[in-house]
Amino acid sequence: MNDIKNIIAKNIADLRQAKGMTQLELAEKLNYSDKTISKWERAESTPDISILIEIASIFDVTLDYLVTKEHTANPTQTETETQA
Repeated sequence: MNDIKNIIAKNIADLRQAKGMTQLELAEKLNYSDKTISKWERAESTPDISILIEIASIFDVTLDYLVTKEHTANPTQTETETQA
């Protein structure tokens, strides 16, 4: 379980930083505090599945992307771009 928490934490932080978004900006989009985002990114806690779905939508990635360690596609590309 700890491994999945670390994977989710890293993916959220990486995606947020890649978009140039602060923890506060992400928190505001999700109606959470920036302290909560920080806890998620440090793997101290994990977002609920419904929040993970919202996070995936914000960053235009799949839920699988958020919970997978190895990625084959650039997270900024949509599925149609990777199929072209």
